[in-house]
Amino acid sequence: MKKIFLKPIFILSLSAGLFTGCVNEDEFDIPTIRPVIFTEDFNEVDFNQVLDYEGWTNFAEAGTKKWIERDFNNDGYAQFSSFGSGEASNIGWLISPAINMDANEGEILSFQSASNFVDNANNKLEVFVSSDYDGTNVLTATWVPLNATVADNTTNNYTYIPSGNIDLSTYTGTLHIAFKVTGNGSTLDGLFQVDKIKVYSLN
Repeated sequence: MKKIFLKPIFILSLSAGLFTGCVNEDEFDIPTIRPVIFTEDFNEVDFNQVLDYEGWTNFAEAGTKKWIERDFNNDGYAQFSSFGSGEASNIGWLISPAINMDANEGEILSFQSASNFVDNANNKLEVFVSSDYDGTNVLTATWVPLNATVADNTTNNYTYIPSGNIDLSTYTGTLHIAFKVTGNGSTLDGLFQVDKIKVYSLN
């Protein structure tokens, strides 16, 4: 008799717990899914080789140095350093594939950057966008600087800095994002890293 009595009480208690543990849908927030328009993590790495990702432009405006593929603990990134170039000027561009800005609204750009051995503010990383770059002629395109937070001579030791959310919502058509490093083989020979590039929509 004791066992027969306890069993239904246990079942009733369990059922009550299940029902009282439920909450209405309006009692919590469902995370908003942001449509991702473009993303690049540089995780397909040919270590220390010139970066040659499909659709990307890797262009040396001055000197012979270009962006290279690197990784740390299986986390890839793009890196530019003029160290050891022996050249009076090194300017390297890394330009994204074309990004369609007409399929969504409220577009936002974010990325991370890091630096090391950067001792001079003239050794710098800059970020631009262009709506008229033809995929080949870098220096004839119109490049608009973006107000992004980037690594510099005050953020060394390979510490990644988030760019912040950069508003691209006013652009239409095709857009390219460019990362440009200025340095040289003597006094401006630090390195810069870029990773986790993402363009997504707030709408």
